[in-house]
Amino acid sequence: MKKENENTSSRETKTQADSSIHKFFLNNAAIKITSVVIAIIVWAVIINIDDPYKTRSFTVEVETINESVLNSVNKVYEIIEGSTATVKVKGKKSVVDKLGVSDIRATADLASLSTVNAVTIQPSLRKIVASDVILECGQVLRVSLENRESKQVKVNVIASGEPADGYTLGECTAKPNMVEVAGGESAVSQIASVRVFLNVNGATEGFAKKLVPVAYDGDGNKVESATLSFSNSIIRVYAQILEDKEIPVKVKITGKPASGYEYVSTDCLPEKVEIAGTSRRLSRISSVVIPVDISGMTTASSKLEQDIYISDYLPNGITPVAGFENVSIRITLEQVIKKNIDISTDSIWFSSLADGLKASIISDTGRAGLLVSGRASIVNSINSTNINAYVNCKGLDEGIYTLPVIIKDLDESCSLIESSKIKVRIYKEGQYTMPPEGENVTSAPLQETAAPEITNTPVPEDEGTEDTQTPEGG
Repeated sequence: MKKENENTSSRETKTQADSSIHKFFLNNAAIKITSVVIAIIVWAVIINIDDPYKTRSFTVEVETINESVLNSVNKVYEIIEGSTATVKVKGKKSVVDKLGVSDIRATADLASLSTVNAVTIQPSLRKIVASDVILECGQVLRVSLENRESKQVKVNVIASGEPADGYTLGECTAKPNMVEVAGGESAVSQIASVRVFLNVNGATEGFAKKLVPVAYDGDGNKVESATLSFSNSIIRVYAQILEDKEIPVKVKITGKPASGYEYVSTDCLPEKVEIAGTSRRLSRISSVVIPVDISGMTTASSKLEQDIYISDYLPNGITPVAGFENVSIRITLEQVIKKNIDISTDSIWFSSLADGLKASIISDTGRAGLLVSGRASIVNSINSTNINAYVNCKGLDEGIYTLPVIIKDLDESCSLIESSKIKVRIYKEGQYTMPPEGENVTSAPLQETAAPEITNTPVPEDEGTEDTQTPEGG
C-alpha cells in the first residue's frame, strides 16, 4: 500500500513537471524567436569580421594583343583553340562576391607566339579592388598563320522583294562600289564578288540604307574566315524606285530587199512592253520605235529574225521592266516571180460599153496570154479558172478595135507586165453582120449598160484605148 502511494506521487510530480515545461515554451515564444534572430545576426557579424577567402570561376572571351607584330611580317592569324578561357579568382569573400564577368580580362600576346603558334592566356582584373586577389588560367591560345593577301572587288547589290504594285526597282547604287578585301591568301583567293543584300518589298519611293558587305566565291557560296576584313565595313546603298507604264512596240522598216524579193510583213513579240521611269519622263513617251534596215536582204538572210534590246531605243532615264528587256522580231520576205497565164477568150468580158452597143472578140486562136509578176505565194495561186479578165470599152463606138486584156482585182502586191491585145468588134444591138470568111468571132457575155467600176487595174483605162481609138474597119 505504501509502495502504490509512492508510485502515484511520482506520476503526479512528473505530470506537473511536463506541464511546467509546456507552459515555459508557450509563454516565452517571442523571447525564443528573438534569441534565434540575434544569434544569426551575431554569427553573420562574426563571419564578416573574419572575411574568409573564396574562389570563383569565370568564363571570358580571350583578347588578342600585339597583332601588329604579325602584320609587320605580312601574316594573318585564325584562332583554332582558346577563343574563350576559364579564369579562377581567389580572394576575400567580400571582394570576390562583387566581381562579374565584365571585370575579368583574359589576353593572349601574339608577340609571344611559340614555335607551335601557341601562347599562354594571361588573366587580369579590369578594375582596382580593396584587397589582393589571385587569378589563375592554365589554358593556351592556338592559332594558324597564313600569308596576308588583298584585292579590290566590286560591290554587287542583291535586291530582294518586290516594290508596290505599279512600281519597279530602278538602279541600285553602292558607295563605295569597290572595296579592298584583305585576309589569308587561301580565303582571299576564293573571293569572286562582294555582295550587299537590299530588301525593297513594298517600296513606293527611293531610299538609302547602310549594309554590311559579304564575300562570295564563284559558286555563290559565302567565304567565311576570321582573317577577312574590308576596307569599308559599311556600304551605303541607294535604291531608285520608278513608276511603271505599258507602251506598244513599233517596227519601222527602212531600205529595200535584194532585187527579186519583196517585203511582206513584220511580227514582233511581245507587241507591248513595260517601262519604268519618273512620272515626268514617262509622260513624254507613248511608244518605242525600232528601225530595221532590210537593204539587200533575201529570204536566206540571218537578220530576218532578231532579238532587239529595248533599252537601246529608250530615252535616258527610261528603263525596261524586268522581263521586258528585249523583243523578238521576225521579218517576212518573199521572192518575186513571173508567171504566164493562158486564158480562153470566152472568159473575157467587156467593161463600160455604151448604151445600145454590144461587143464580140475576133480571134484566130480563142486564147489570150497574160504575164503576171508578184510575190510567189500570190502569183502561184492565180490560174486560168480564177482570173477575172476584161477589156475596157469606155468611150468606144461601133467598129473593130485592138484592145489589151486587163485583170480585175489583181492583188496590190502583183502587177500585170504584159497582156495580149485582142480584136474586139463593137456594134449596135441587132445590127451585127457576120465577119468575112475565115475570121473567127468570139461573142462575149452580154453586159449591162452600167458596167462595174474598175479597181486595182495595173493598166489604166485610158492606156487601154490610147492607140486604138481609130477603128480598123468602117
